[in-house]
Amino acid sequence: SQEGTVVRLGGQKRTWAEHAGAPLCVERSFVEPLFRALELRENCVAGCHAPTEKSETILDPDLHLVTDTGATIRSMRHKGQQYSFMLPPETKSVRLVSRASRPADVIGPFVDDRRSMGVAVADVHLLCAKQTHAITSHLQAEKPEGWHETDWTDCAWTNGNAVLPLGESLTDGKMGILSMTIRAAGPYCVQARQVEETKVRSA
Repeated sequence: SQEGTVVRLGGQKRTWAEHAGAPLCVERSFVEPLFRALELRENCVAGCHAPTEKSETILDPDLHLVTDTGATIRSMRHKGQQYSFMLPPETKSVRLVSRASRPADVIGPFVDDRRSMGVAVADVHLLCAKQTHAITSHLQAEKPEGWHETDWTDCAWTNGNAVLPLGESLTDGKMGILSMTIRAAGPYCVQARQVEETKVRSA
């Protein structure tokens, strides 16, 4: 028996796989053909006026760093997938800041991924006092703030604003060069970036 005025209702735990009235499939290979078929029929449905304009996209990630003291650092060298940044002394961490968009927005609503994706970062190295240090915190199971969980072992995606700890290598007045390989980036919604910049200016 239950005491008090609150009634506890028992319920069996249910899942889409076992208890759904119909199978649920969100794979792009299954959903996109359905989406395209409905898209072709939109003009045949009375009162249905789907938007004809598509979001403008851009491939440039506008990648830069923001140090733990708030300084913005642009790349000193960029060739292909390789980016290099000059870091001031006493820098213990940086944020990798870039454009970011959701795959469901830039590719299509048939993509079941609504995460904000910035850039995919592979190997990172810090050159300081003629020594090279491998930075791998973004590849660990427990990732710093701003990194997406992934099954990949050689790179990880940021959310557009990800922390990268650097340790104590840049102490005693030593400067350093942070080099990284960007495995993938973009496309990004231009409108999303404009909204983000407007929010920053009004803050």
